[in-house]
Amino acid sequence: MTELFFKILHSSEVNRLSKIDSTFGIILRKKRLSKKLTQEALSIESSLSRAYISELEMGHKDPSLYTIFKLATALKIKPSTMIDEVERQI
Repeated sequence: MTELFFKILHSSEVNRLSKIDSTFGIILRKKRLSKKLTQEALSIESSLSRAYISELEMGHKDPSLYTIFKLATALKIKPSTMIDEVERQI
């Protein structure tokens, strides 16, 4: 019984983390487009690769705190703004 409970708990936690990644990606894309930036332009401004930004926007990668700060700085917003929006949507 305990093993089954652990699998269910672990599965729901993995799903929650995936939802955070995909939600972050949606918000990142929305913020980027609102600033009329291409992925390439955001890449240059943030010093992150365009491919990495694409992976973030698709929810395939999870950003580190350092990455969130770099993106927020490039987008001229507070890092907490992005985190707050993710928190509200999940």
